[in-house]
Amino acid sequence: MPDILFFNEITDSEASLVGGKGFSLGKTANAGLPVPAGFVVTVHAYRRLAGRGIRSDVGFARAIHKAYESIGSGLVAVRSSATAEDAADTSFAGQQETILGVKGNEPLIDAIERCWRSLFTERAVAYRAKQNVDAARLAMAVVVQKLVPAEAAGVLFTRDPLDPDNKRMLVEAAWGLGEVVVSGRVQPDRFTLERETGSVLDRKLGSKAVRVVAGIEEHASPQLQQQFCLSDTALSQLAELGRKVEAFYGDARDVEWAYADGTFHLLQARPITVATAAEREQVRRVVIAELKAKADPKGTVWVRYNLSEVLPEPTPMTWAVVQRLLAADGGFGMMNRDLGAKPDPALGSLSGFDLVAGRPMANLSRLPRMQFSQPPFEYPLGLYKRDPRKALDPKPMLNPLAGKGCFLGVFALPGIMLKLTRLMNATRHLSATFSAKFTTEIAPPFVSSARQALTQNWSEREPSALVREFDLWVNKTLLDFARESLKPTVFADLAWTEVFETLKPKLGEERARVAVGELSLGAAPPEDANLALGIRKLASGTITRTEFLTQFGHRGTNEMELAQPRWSEAPEELDKLIRGAKGHDRAAVSVDMEKIADEAKLGGPFRDKFARQVERLRTYLGLREAGKHYLLMGYAVIRRALVELDRRFALNGGIWFLTPADLPDLLAGKDLSAKIAAARKKRQTELSLEVPPVLFSDDLEAIGCPLPEPTGGEELVGVPLSAGVAEGPALVLTEPAAPPEEGGYVLVCPSTDPAWVPLFVKAKALVMETGGVLSHGAIVAREFGLPAVAGLPGATERLKTGQLLRVDGGRGSVTIVSSTPQPRE
Repeated sequence: MPDILFFNEITDSEASLVGGKGFSLGKTANAGLPVPAGFVVTVHAYRRLAGRGIRSDVGFARAIHKAYESIGSGLVAVRSSATAEDAADTSFAGQQETILGVKGNEPLIDAIERCWRSLFTERAVAYRAKQNVDAARLAMAVVVQKLVPAEAAGVLFTRDPLDPDNKRMLVEAAWGLGEVVVSGRVQPDRFTLERETGSVLDRKLGSKAVRVVAGIEEHASPQLQQQFCLSDTALSQLAELGRKVEAFYGDARDVEWAYADGTFHLLQARPITVATAAEREQVRRVVIAELKAKADPKGTVWVRYNLSEVLPEPTPMTWAVVQRLLAADGGFGMMNRDLGAKPDPALGSLSGFDLVAGRPMANLSRLPRMQFSQPPFEYPLGLYKRDPRKALDPKPMLNPLAGKGCFLGVFALPGIMLKLTRLMNATRHLSATFSAKFTTEIAPPFVSSARQALTQNWSEREPSALVREFDLWVNKTLLDFARESLKPTVFADLAWTEVFETLKPKLGEERARVAVGELSLGAAPPEDANLALGIRKLASGTITRTEFLTQFGHRGTNEMELAQPRWSEAPEELDKLIRGAKGHDRAAVSVDMEKIADEAKLGGPFRDKFARQVERLRTYLGLREAGKHYLLMGYAVIRRALVELDRRFALNGGIWFLTPADLPDLLAGKDLSAKIAAARKKRQTELSLEVPPVLFSDDLEAIGCPLPEPTGGEELVGVPLSAGVAEGPALVLTEPAAPPEEGGYVLVCPSTDPAWVPLFVKAKALVMETGGVLSHGAIVAREFGLPAVAGLPGATERLKTGQLLRVDGGRGSVTIVSSTPQPRE
């Protein structure tokens, strides 16, 4: 394989050697478009020499010098060209290095190696994770291209993304090299052009205070700042170039260009990865039509609740797989049947959740049917319509007359009440013995089987065998095991309610709720499933990284998303856990049950019964986490099969944008690249649509409209999770990060999973957009004694880092004490 290819040597067969940018430049140069001369250092050279450096191969270093001489030995631009760059669905713009104004043999070699290293910078890794691009097969080619001495440069969208009629082009331009435009260093001139003629429809003068000339930044003169950097004649020429580029590729393009001596030069032509206004509206109409078909004739409310906390934006593969867990005929439905419920058989593979513009939302009309064909309870949709905030923590209300009419309902009432009583009694009876059975008979064989599967060499299996293994573990994990591992959640919820109902008449509702939270402190899973304890041991050096990964390597950030690597695949993620947990050796402190019993004045058999209720609560809160931990072992096996299929068929992360129904076509050798690209684009467009946290079937047009400001002025009211009052500056994060050295902040985030735990250590309070009283965030907040509030959609946008907040976890309120960010002392 060649180490160096000139643009005119690049054909379709070299696409995998030169990366996205290099391949695009080779194609456009060979098509006769005005591309400055250059060459590509291929991924073959990267794979050979990235670990030891170019200078270790004298012959190759000499070949680079010779190629450089052939394009003039002058100033060049050195640009990364990773194998996933400039695809139809992921631009990678700005994620890897670009070095401008390089001159000389040795500086050129340094610049190439700098591009190689940029493949694994923190920003590049984070971008790939966000875009679900698998890093296993990535490699870095490097483009070396003659630097155009640009008078002006910028970008051209051959289709204005905001034009619903696709009749306009959009141009942004600034003086000098285009780096200042791409990086956002200046406010460029902005032109809207008529596509077919190039005539200027609108122009806005930018603030172009700096420019880059020959790779060196300098201030632009006041005169230049007040001038448009392109004339109407030049813009007409640029529009013509844009039409040629679009005609060559057959689709809209994001074009980087440079203008010098009356000529435009083409530097890059990427697919436009953002949806146009017309595409966005088309997707919006489809989403609305799908929801109309799913709505109950009597009305439906969808709400971000429960599942959205742990799986906020699933990829298509993940959502399809998770349905086997959630469906009426899946693991959740099987569990309900075990507990004596009878899910509506008409639901089939449907669940209580729908995907609304790429986000899971609970369907409150369908959720009751997950237990009964004609549910004797319902969610108060009228109440939610009057006060949508109440839907963020939905509570079903008993209504035995629902769906029967008053006359028939009266006669059915005794039978319904008897059925509900039997169901509750059966659940209580099973909860009395289930914990021992789960820990000794159910979990151990499943864990053993999953561990064995994870240690096998999957690279030697045939693709058809991988698909069979995938199917086997989906059923084994999300049906057979899930029907058991989900039961502790039900039993914990039942125990929570029983303890609360015992205390409420004695202590009052608010104090009873706080007391139940206090009594749940100290609830912990068995040690082999105790992630919080494992992180503390890792940070303190009690266990090694290898020991931690042996026990918890199947866990990870956003772990319900199959596209996300596990810690065993990305062990460098442990550094964040260790940094955050250093010095944290606190375990949960159990509140004395006797103290609460004394406060409630419980005595005799009532006290004994209360003690049993508390013990069940603590047991099943621990087993709830253990059940998830063990289930995720099987989930990791499912991911392993999919990762291997992705690698085998060179999909570069595309497997996550297929579904299990596509796997037979994959095995048959069909080209699914167009389907993958379409699914990526559809998901990206759906997620760009605003969706209210509470959505009503008679107001579906709210999808895609700007969300209103949170109600309540300077006080935001949500769902109380953990009692207490604390005040501190906000730390607003959308992803887990290393905690700041100084603590005392109020952590504001979308939701939490184990990767957030280090941030809890130094926090004074927690505010989440989503979450319930038994959510991960709520449990850890109570363990750490943090006031916590959830049910505040948009909090990460409404609240700003540094604002002084007062969190009242008992009332569920967040008060903005000072709207001006406060400096940290």
